[in-house]
Amino acid sequence: MNNKIIFALLVLSLLVISACVQTTGPLQKGQEPSGVDVVGESGKKPAEGQDVEETEEVKEMSAEVKELLSIASNKVKSLRYSYKGPQTKDFFYDFFVKGKNIKYLPNPDYKTLDVDEDAYDTIYINRELKTAEGYCDDRTCRVKGKKANLTYEEVYVWTPLDWLYNIEFAEKTGEELIEQRDTWKLLTGIGETIWIDTFFGVPLKVEFEGNKYRFQKMTFNDVKDEEVIPKD
Repeated sequence: MNNKIIFALLVLSLLVISACVQTTGPLQKGQEPSGVDVVGESGKKPAEGQDVEETEEVKEMSAEVKELLSIASNKVKSLRYSYKGPQTKDFFYDFFVKGKNIKYLPNPDYKTLDVDEDAYDTIYINRELKTAEGYCDDRTCRVKGKKANLTYEEVYVWTPLDWLYNIEFAEKTGEELIEQRDTWKLLTGIGETIWIDTFFGVPLKVEFEGNKYRFQKMTFNDVKDEEVIPKD
């Protein structure tokens, strides 16, 4: 009698245990085990169904590249150069850069400067005020002076310093000689290839997204205020 009772109790216990196990059901894709939090290296729990990914290693610039990118801030007070890029087509524009002021000479149409009173051959830009003005300064101008207020965003062209100061990460990929200047060829974190003069720390050439930007005949620290501020 006692054996039958013990056997019956054992059978009943097995049935109860089996039922408890089956209520949890199998884990589905994306489902976390009960009572376990899957946390990545960032310390944040991924969203439901999101796989846990390894944290990408943040690249550090080498000390020598950091030093190269810091040279211009101490050595360069002004720039004078000829620029060719997507905006200039087959022409070179002459640029004068000093502080907040920029002057550049787009390819002039000499046939109209001495005929059209509204024609201009020079663009003056103030980066601080974000203003741009068209002037006719050439000796062939029929009437010299200011001709138009221009849209800053439409006529602004990045200078070598703009390219330089927007670099957040770069690594050295080579060295080249450009116009008798030693340069380092750098690849930036967003895919720009930039050739930087090793003495003044200023870009001489940039290639990005299929476009080429060339800064030639560059001279340093010889631009005067009166060259970049319009005469009214």
